[in-house]
Amino acid sequence: MRAPTRFVLLAGLVAVFCLLLPQNCPAPLIWRKGEGWTYERSGSEYANNPKDQLALAKKYQENKDYGHAVSAYRRVITRWPTSFATQDARMGLAESLAGWGYYYKAFKEYQNLIEKNPNSPYFDTVLNRQFEIANLFLAGEKLKVWHFRIFSGLSKAGEIYEQVVKNGPYSKVGPPSQFRRGLVFEKEKDYLSAVHSYEKLLERYPNDPLAQDAQFQIGWAYYREARRSEYDQDGANQALGAFADYLLRYPTGPKVKRAEELRVVLRQDQSRGLYQIGQFYEKRKNYKAALIYYNQVIEKNPKSNWANTAQRKITVLAARSKDLTIAQ
Repeated sequence: MRAPTRFVLLAGLVAVFCLLLPQNCPAPLIWRKGEGWTYERSGSEYANNPKDQLALAKKYQENKDYGHAVSAYRRVITRWPTSFATQDARMGLAESLAGWGYYYKAFKEYQNLIEKNPNSPYFDTVLNRQFEIANLFLAGEKLKVWHFRIFSGLSKAGEIYEQVVKNGPYSKVGPPSQFRRGLVFEKEKDYLSAVHSYEKLLERYPNDPLAQDAQFQIGWAYYREARRSEYDQDGANQALGAFADYLLRYPTGPKVKRAEELRVVLRQDQSRGLYQIGQFYEKRKNYKAALIYYNQVIEKNPKSNWANTAQRKITVLAARSKDLTIAQ
């Protein structure tokens, strides 16, 4: 590449870089006596006492100027941390971050509020807000970082649901948070962790209306786990047991029909898996082991098509085993 061409290319890159830079510094460094150095957004106002500063922050928030509201609330918290206005400032900061779309940061500020003020009158409101944020992430809301929504918020949903249960295990949002923690695990394809989450709900909230949904989801999670492997029978057995428990405990439940349908599918899958294990041993001429698994196909689900196929295999292998015994 010739020198003039390189110069033009470099100049173009510099021009693009300059155009991408913000025209005004959004957070200049300011020094004030008694506060030290702080970053403040361009055009921010400030007051000399917590009451007026809080009022200023609320004005920004009411006008949906969340950037300035966040800065103003933070100044109350850092400048007057022991003031009576600080608790309201923390609440306003969290609400402003949520209004701005920074939901995870809002969750962290809500958490700061109830950790630093455990007897706060905002406690129930905070739990509801955290629950709502987790619901947004579960529904597909992306995590906002530096004004961009790029990363999945699913793992954050799980974290928040877990924290809500810790904050208020017997609050109104405690049981649904525990249940939805299981749904997050299912979306992450961590089915065994989902089972544990649902089991915790049954243990802690056995009389909650969500208990029967949790019992069904235990079976569903085991079902999904069982479908990952053709040869692993444990997941299928666990799923069958969980659906049987559901039908026993909730014989008039809304998912009875679905549970019965899935039990039929599971029995078919179980028979197929046992049959394939039998084939595995048969190909290796371990006829004794093959016969064991073919017989299990019939014992587990005698009315299935797999049972008929297994019976034919048993007849053939029994004759073959007899011939081999005579030959020896």
